[in-house]
Amino acid sequence: MSNLFYIYLASGVFFLLIEMLTATFYGLSVSITCFVLAIYIFITGDTTLTIAQGIILVVISGTFAYLLPKYLKPNTPDFKSGLDAHIGQKFYLEKVGSDWKVKIDGVDYLIDDDSETSEFEVGKKVRLESHSSGILTVSVAK
Repeated sequence: MSNLFYIYLASGVFFLLIEMLTATFYGLSVSITCFVLAIYIFITGDTTLTIAQGIILVVISGTFAYLLPKYLKPNTPDFKSGLDAHIGQKFYLEKVGSDWKVKIDGVDYLIDDDSETSEFEVGKKVRLESHSSGILTVSVAK
């Protein structure tokens, strides 16, 4: 048994561990390729790197790197983060000087001037409609 067999076997395990940490399927594609190459070395008895091994490496890892993420992607919804997670929720109005603001997760955000209406008063609830660059568009909640 050549050392090349053990190198491919160890590489397969190494990339499998990387896949467990990252869960991107790219480490898995290289890991599968390394195991296939270890089997190839076991069958052929090669003791040095060959062009055939390089071709196998490129073709199999490229194919799996393309196919695995495409077909094994979990059917989980995309989670909203930041201000996107708060769209549709209600918050209390506050006023600082002449600016209206709301506090979301301990951070003060300014209200867009176009959202301001005569119904605005301190402590009144508004619904977050959208945001752009930290400036919020709101509507008065009923």
